[in-house]
Amino acid sequence: MKGKALARVLTFVCLWLVSVRMPWSFVSANFIPEEPPPGIRIESDGTVKGTDKIIRTGDTYIFAGDIDTTIVVLRDSIVLDGSGYTLRGNGDSAGIFLQDRCDVTIKNLYIMNFTYGIKSVWGDLYTNEARRSSYIFGNNISGNTVGIYISSSTPHLVHDNLIVNNKYGVSLHSSKVVFRDNRFEDNEFSIYGNVYNDIDASNTVNGKHVYYWIDQHDRVVPSDAGLVVLYNCKNITVQNLTLTNNGQGILLCCTTETKIAGNVLTNNIDGIALFNSIDNFIYGNRIVNNSGYGIYLFSSSSNIISENRIIANRNDGVNFEGESVNNTVSENLIMENKGNGIFFRNIQGSIVIRNNITMNANSGIGFGFGPKGLIKENYISKNRIGIWLSNAEGNTITLNMIVDNDDWGIELEGSQKNNIIHHNNFINNAATRGLQARVAEIWSYPALGINVPPGQPLNQSEMPKLVPGAANVWDDGKEGNYWSDYKTRYHNASMVAGTKIWDMAYVINENNADNCPLMEPLEIFADLPQELPSPEPSQETESQQDSQKTETTGGLAISAIILVFVSFGLLLCLLKYRGNLIQADAKGLKQAQ
Repeated sequence: MKGKALARVLTFVCLWLVSVRMPWSFVSANFIPEEPPPGIRIESDGTVKGTDKIIRTGDTYIFAGDIDTTIVVLRDSIVLDGSGYTLRGNGDSAGIFLQDRCDVTIKNLYIMNFTYGIKSVWGDLYTNEARRSSYIFGNNISGNTVGIYISSSTPHLVHDNLIVNNKYGVSLHSSKVVFRDNRFEDNEFSIYGNVYNDIDASNTVNGKHVYYWIDQHDRVVPSDAGLVVLYNCKNITVQNLTLTNNGQGILLCCTTETKIAGNVLTNNIDGIALFNSIDNFIYGNRIVNNSGYGIYLFSSSSNIISENRIIANRNDGVNFEGESVNNTVSENLIMENKGNGIFFRNIQGSIVIRNNITMNANSGIGFGFGPKGLIKENYISKNRIGIWLSNAEGNTITLNMIVDNDDWGIELEGSQKNNIIHHNNFINNAATRGLQARVAEIWSYPALGINVPPGQPLNQSEMPKLVPGAANVWDDGKEGNYWSDYKTRYHNASMVAGTKIWDMAYVINENNADNCPLMEPLEIFADLPQELPSPEPSQETESQQDSQKTETTGGLAISAIILVFVSFGLLLCLLKYRGNLIQADAKGLKQAQ
């Protein structure tokens, strides 16, 4: 019983986590019923208002010509038969709008040039869920912002549709949608939204099959995949695929011990996304020009991201959020991303080692609220900021080449403190500033005892003021960092006898100084990640792959109340794996150092 309860909560969490990644303009909370848009109306009494091009025969409504406006359906248990005619919009509103409707069939219709081709929403969260399904089949849905949008507690069957040349083919905020034999072609993003729906391999994306696996293990995704979604799976291999024009090229939710290797992921929203997924290996992929993140992880721990080429994505190259522990990012080429190269938020014990991180629009590596991380042996060049830490403490930054970054080589701000920074080369960063490192000032509130020196009494009369940022450690007691601008700042410095250390500290602020600055740059490493290695050959034969195309899928009913369970679900996930994660964290840091 406890296992079933945990599985249900994890499902709630994963559904919510995926849904919150949708662009805001396409998210409908559905707690307040929407006002139906203007247009033709099929009233609750069955009458048709606003056109003579829909002929009623009992509960069947048949098009008698093309229509150029929205159709609002206010009646259950009807059939809307397009008879091959076209429903065309002006780029806004919805083609067919259903709210709180069940047993509605939409078929044989061309639907084009709306914000939503078909929009089905449910405003009443508390009504009986034993409703009859609605059906969408045999339609051509093209040139819309969203082809089909479903955020409804009514079950839907979507089959035999051609969904083509939309920005989003379908946007799902429900868990009761069954997809069969649909063709998604030339959409900017084909399928996006909640994970727990029934979408089998009869559906295709640009001629390739959709593999939407639930509760599978020890399998290889076939080579004809166009979209891969894994929920509650274990030991799956996803390799040597080309995946484009999806919400996520590869999506893992509550999935473990899976290998993602040698794939090409381009023009998706996120190339690869992991939610509550542990012990996965992402290796040797080309992740290029996705409109969101190259790789996105939320509350996912002990994953390894290694030897990938992550280039020109329109947000961060790699982004970690949520409660995650002991992830490793190693030997990747991460360049020309429009956000950060790598960014961590609320992440503990992460390891970033031997990456080439260059020409990213924001920081090469960013840590926000991240303790106990290790940043080691990276080449960090030509980013806006080399390394950026905010409200982060206890991280170790060592043996990095930090070169030619535009703003700062390293910047620390907020309530950061006690970071250990030594044996790095800081070369030609922040050339116009005259200083390569910055520790930002912080606000002190003496009346409240916030950011005041230890032991200082409260002073009700003293006003808030800016004070120097807190202390970090910039040397190991014997050697510090190499600073290419050292002699420019300290003309009269000399060598400490018998060493290659300058005799004057490199001062950043009154709390932060490198007391043992190096006279010469360190030789850190010679080879930078450039080209990807060849992916590991598949261990499966073609016949074995073909035999694995039968899927087991299922549905688990949920309601929009899932938000209540999110925090509880995350806590249960963490508790379940806590012991293993802490051990892995300690082992991983020790090996890396």
